[in-house]
Amino acid sequence: MKRLLTILCLILLLGGCAGKKEPEPEIPQPVEVVDREPERTRADRLLHLNAIWDKNYAINNDYWGDITVGHYFIYPFVKGATNDTYIRTDWKTMNYDEEGSVFLDYRNNMGDQNLIIYGHYVYASYDASGTHKFTMLRQLMSKDNYKDNRFITLHLKDELRVYEIGLVYYCDTYVADDGNRYTNPALQYYHLDYDPDYFYEYLANAKNASFYDTDVELSADDELLTLQTCVAGNEDLREIVLARLIRTEKLR
Repeated sequence: MKRLLTILCLILLLGGCAGKKEPEPEIPQPVEVVDREPERTRADRLLHLNAIWDKNYAINNDYWGDITVGHYFIYPFVKGATNDTYIRTDWKTMNYDEEGSVFLDYRNNMGDQNLIIYGHYVYASYDASGTHKFTMLRQLMSKDNYKDNRFITLHLKDELRVYEIGLVYYCDTYVADDGNRYTNPALQYYHLDYDPDYFYEYLANAKNASFYDTDVELSADDELLTLQTCVAGNEDLREIVLARLIRTEKLR
């Protein structure tokens, strides 16, 4: 039987989107996929979070933590030797997987100003639920979904980091004569550390491209988190979610 055509989209700095184009579906109502656990004492909560991290790290030492976006999803994220390592690889089994894994940019360390996390957009013909990997980020294109889903949490080995989403926008890309895909020079979301002058230029351009005003003020002094995924039906666009760190909590 002919193998199912890849129906995923992932965007890397120089990589292209793979997959079958489909009409952009209407944005569905938010889907609650986060497990709501009973309230715990702080000590029990810390033990629980630390046990999750230790268990996943024992499976794969490339595991760095879990990312939670609003009420939309919780996913483990990894960091490979390159940004190709986990594009089509399941982080638990290391077997081929069309959906790949959610992963941190291979250049990143936790001390960088801007952490960049990638995840596939999964087409409805492959995942009818619309909840796999970074597919649910499309919900943030609507301001109606922003307020209740504006916080992103990174659960790391030693701490929780809570970010507030400041901008959601489309970044356009193009394929150059060398065959590589490049980002619009005005929207360079992929810097690990920003020169302040360029950051404010980038910020102004990103605001102009944003879907709505969040009233969140971003600055060159912020610690940033950037999420990136494909856009259904348009291989030249990337959805970018830019957030700022607002709180940390030690876990150990």
